Amino acid sequence: MSIINKMLQELDRRQGMADPEAAAAIPQVRSVSGPRKDREWFWRIIAVLMIAAVGWVAWIAWQLQPRESVATEQAFKAAQNAPRKALAAQAPAVAVTPAPAPQPAAPVVVAEAKPPAETPAPVPAPVQPAPPAVPAKASPKPVVAAKKEAQPATTAPKPESAATQEKPATKAAPKAGAPAKLDLDIPPARILEAPVHAAGRVQKVERTRSAEERAESEFRRGASMLNQGRISEADESFNAALALAPSHEAARQALVALYLERRRIDDARRLLQEGIALNPGNVQFAMVLARIQAERREYAAALDVLNGVRGRAQANAEFQSLLGTVLQRLGRHAEAVEAFRASLQGAPDSGVSWAGLGISLEATGKRSDAAEAFKRAMAATPAGSDLNSFAEQRLRALR
Repeated sequence: MSIINKMLQELDRRQGMADPEAAAAIPQVRSVSGPRKDREWFWRIIAVLMIAAVGWVAWIAWQLQPRESVATEQAFKAAQNAPRKALAAQAPAVAVTPAPAPQPAAPVVVAEAKPPAETPAPVPAPVQPAPPAVPAKASPKPVVAAKKEAQPATTAPKPESAATQEKPATKAAPKAGAPAKLDLDIPPARILEAPVHAAGRVQKVERTRSAEERAESEFRRGASMLNQGRISEADESFNAALALAPSHEAARQALVALYLERRRIDDARRLLQEGIALNPGNVQFAMVLARIQAERREYAAALDVLNGVRGRAQANAEFQSLLGTVLQRLGRHAEAVEAFRASLQGAPDSGVSWAGLGISLEATGKRSDAAEAFKRAMAATPAGSDLNSFAEQRLRALR
């Protein structure tokens, strides 16, 4: 039977191969591959992430639920004793009954309304502004007397009430060391409790910086900004320092130098004038202001500024040279010669001072001395410079 089955299967196979449609359909048959394992891991990861997200949302919802306040046993005791303390503070004592002796830690009651000079003892007032209940046994006479005593001292009492005031006062007089408490219609008092200092407790006290210290801080910040090339911020810091302390000369000098470098001559001039007004003996400010005025041909104003500090700058060679130049521009050559000679005593190799001295000597008719001064100017200046050429030209003219 097996041989017959094999023959029948072979015949079926040959007939299928002879059929053209069957031959065309056979190549389209494909084997189906098994499921991919990477997809299975993808869905597992998605499931884990979803479980984690649900857990996180549940934890956030649990955190947002309102919590019950946690109170200790001491907090409950304090809450129970608070109404008792308030009632005890509101209830006034009877005028006739003296109050117990005050304990060392008891609060001191100080009334805002000042009693008159004739009152034997200051009358305290209740803590709460609400009127307390008057006891049934209290006599109204002490209240009337106390109200009249609380009036200003300038108001003269009536003659008929004098006896009434003295009698209740003697009855309501408390024992020594125990102040009496009366039910008075006066403003509430301020309670001042005695300060309690804990042993070994360190209190931190912040030190308030002065205006000079804050100005110094602003100046240092401006200097740092200037070194970093942040000109506008440095300008603001220097101005802030001067606003805090106008006498801060370092901030003023830095701001003047900054303005001169940026050709803000008017602003620099204003700052220098303010600085000289605050400190008339500042030689450096006077010299810079005089140079600005000399460049603008305001020689008389420059001379006034220099004369204001002349007594402090006798040994300053630069100051004497500037003074001689201003005097020379004003035509006062004899005084200019003295100023240039004083400058050369401190700086004998200054070509500017030698040239200025030669010009003033030539103007006064001392040609030989002027020629010698021009020679010294040529020796003190490098060859080919403008000053050296000028001195050589004047020397040829004098020969």
